[in-house]
Amino acid sequence: MKLDNKIKVISILLAICSILFYKVMFADYMFLSADSLSAKSVSHGINISNDKYNEYPTWMPWMFAGLPSTHSMQNISAYYFPHHIISNLKLLGIPWFWNFALHFIFCGFGMYLLLRKIKLRFYSSILGACCFMINPWMIVNIVHGHGSQVMTAAYIPWVVWAMLSLKNNPNIRNMSILALLIGLQLQRGHVQIAYYTWLIMGIYIIYDYISIKKIDINFLWKGIISSFLGLCMSLWIYIPLLNYTPYSGRSIPKWIDSATNWSLHPYEMLTIILPSSYGFGDSSYFGYMPFTNFPNYTGCLLIILALFAFYRNNNKIIYFFLSLCFFSLFVSFGKHFFFYELLFNWLPYFNKFRVPSMMMVIFQFSILVLASIGLNNLLDNIKKNKYDKFILKFASIFSILIFFIALARYFNCDFSHHQFQDPNVNMTINNYRLLIMKNDIVTISILLTLFISSIIAVMNKRITLTMFSIGCICFSVTDMYLVNKKIINPESPYTPSVIKHKKYLDAQFKNDAIIDFLNSDKSKFRVLPIGELADNRLVAFNIESSVGYHPAKLASYELIDKTVGINDNILRLLNIKYLLSTQKYPTNQAENLSLKRVKSGKYYNNFKYKDVYVYEYLNKGERAQFLSDIRYVESKNEGYEILKNSKINISRDSFISKENYDKNIDLMSYNSNSILKIEKWSPNKIIIKTNTIGPNDKKHFVLLSEMYFPYGWEISGDDGIEIIEVNNFLRGFFVSNGKKEIVLSFEPKDLKYGSIITYSTLFIVLCMLFFSYRWSSNERI
Repeated sequence: MKLDNKIKVISILLAICSILFYKVMFADYMFLSADSLSAKSVSHGINISNDKYNEYPTWMPWMFAGLPSTHSMQNISAYYFPHHIISNLKLLGIPWFWNFALHFIFCGFGMYLLLRKIKLRFYSSILGACCFMINPWMIVNIVHGHGSQVMTAAYIPWVVWAMLSLKNNPNIRNMSILALLIGLQLQRGHVQIAYYTWLIMGIYIIYDYISIKKIDINFLWKGIISSFLGLCMSLWIYIPLLNYTPYSGRSIPKWIDSATNWSLHPYEMLTIILPSSYGFGDSSYFGYMPFTNFPNYTGCLLIILALFAFYRNNNKIIYFFLSLCFFSLFVSFGKHFFFYELLFNWLPYFNKFRVPSMMMVIFQFSILVLASIGLNNLLDNIKKNKYDKFILKFASIFSILIFFIALARYFNCDFSHHQFQDPNVNMTINNYRLLIMKNDIVTISILLTLFISSIIAVMNKRITLTMFSIGCICFSVTDMYLVNKKIINPESPYTPSVIKHKKYLDAQFKNDAIIDFLNSDKSKFRVLPIGELADNRLVAFNIESSVGYHPAKLASYELIDKTVGINDNILRLLNIKYLLSTQKYPTNQAENLSLKRVKSGKYYNNFKYKDVYVYEYLNKGERAQFLSDIRYVESKNEGYEILKNSKINISRDSFISKENYDKNIDLMSYNSNSILKIEKWSPNKIIIKTNTIGPNDKKHFVLLSEMYFPYGWEISGDDGIEIIEVNNFLRGFFVSNGKKEIVLSFEPKDLKYGSIITYSTLFIVLCMLFFSYRWSSNERI
């Protein structure tokens, strides 16, 4: 492959990115959505804690009463090797969005290499490279704060390219390249997208066996070794994740109900050719998902080109990508098709994922490969003056068919799935939905007309094949651009723009009246932000909140939230001292809820300052306390009923479930003169001093208002001491009589062992790559 062609490709990709993302690449603007603010708040809070305590907070106490950070995949960019190189952009004053832009270009260039690998022309490869880089799935995720999804997806064409390289030439060099790419993709941390990439490799092995009627043992075992090395390269995040998974909310029975909420209804396949067939995200959306920000648009022109891939084409690779299309589509249907539940129940770890429609990224990838092959096939046939009448008829028939499908959708819309209470609002928004659908039909008609006209022109020698190829690329990129423009700069009154000036992010991390008040209280307490305030902003200031946003919080918290709810018992057990609300409660109502207003002022939330009221909860429970009694319950369900149905006395009515602890608890004693004090507190370590009074054969029991997590927390300072789950979600322990210094420290060994494996594997892979260039490229193992 010529170097000048590679430079041309990178230049084209950079130019498209610059046009599409001009404002965030070259000015003080950025994409700020609720999801991106949540992630940035967590990152900011971790950095503050790191500076304050001189250690990385592997335990985060600032949300949901505590959960592990690395284990739950929070702020794991530092575990991605390229991050340390790209982070130097900040030192040069270059906007951070260039991090994502470089991944977009990397993605497009990988697609180009893949298409060249399967022997496509230069311009056919450019088509796939440009369109995959800026397909709406990629754009909407970067716009709405899911950068890890996009950066992980950027490796998909690269991994497939490396896999095909290994198939064609199974040597050490290709093994090491595949291992390196798999490892870097896994390090980027979006497990679901990486898992989908492994599914692609698995489907290819099946396809390869069917196509050659035997197992290619040489390719198979070398591919397995490469995959294993790639996995080992990322184990410094995946060993902790595997240890966390059994205790996360994604292991709760019937998780499939919430996991499949964002399933693509088969009817919504219409968005593949008509983007506005179910609105255009946000308030204008009227499909079958709870909500969405964009349509799964592929492009009518690209669909037609993909169909051309199958006309008298002897390259069997098209059937591999066709199988990927159907597989990904069936998976994306989620709860609307039996296939998803089958995989959910039988495929390892597949049941830990949610949002089945995320699988559409594989559909988009496969369709774009087929569209590139289709354009290549079309060019070959036109050049040979073959099937000119068929080509024109085929393109014309499918163009007309797409037009009439779009027109039929326009005249047969059902808005009943997403209606508002106000009839006038319904009328206004329904008119808007019809308007954008009408505009899209006009756009589609123009594009298809230009495409048909260019086919006629090239067949009649009015334009060259090169001009026709460039035209197809321009039509397709323009089509994508028009859809992406609505995602990036929505002109709709029903879709808020997420492009914000840098000052809005700065405000997120600046103190305001409410933050100053909470910081002025030096006691140990938690805050309960209510309603729209229940985001991750307090995390940025290391203020402990009982809520927040996390895609996989601890199952024990999730079950308390769903089974019991936030009642008086939970407020006291969680050491809640303050409630934040945008609502000003009348005095009588506040008193009935045991609340006292202690502060009001401006609080920054959702890109603006709001009037917020701080209420002190007068029945606050302690962060750590002795229990006067503790009892057994037969099951955790019995415990939930206790917490839900009666107002308990924490000191007297706390319980331990026999499901978790069945040792003797009759050794407990209590003396009101015993002393307990939190001597030192940091995210990863708690030191508690006790001076208990009682018989030597008895022990006091300490209830600590911190989330129970059975892995990684160590306790010392007393003989035979151990951490016990109390009240179904908190920590407790027995302590002997006398003076004791109890130390609880979060020191999970998996982080250490995972790092050793990761760096060792990286060294092996780099050695393989280095020595492979010193040996003959044709040498086989």
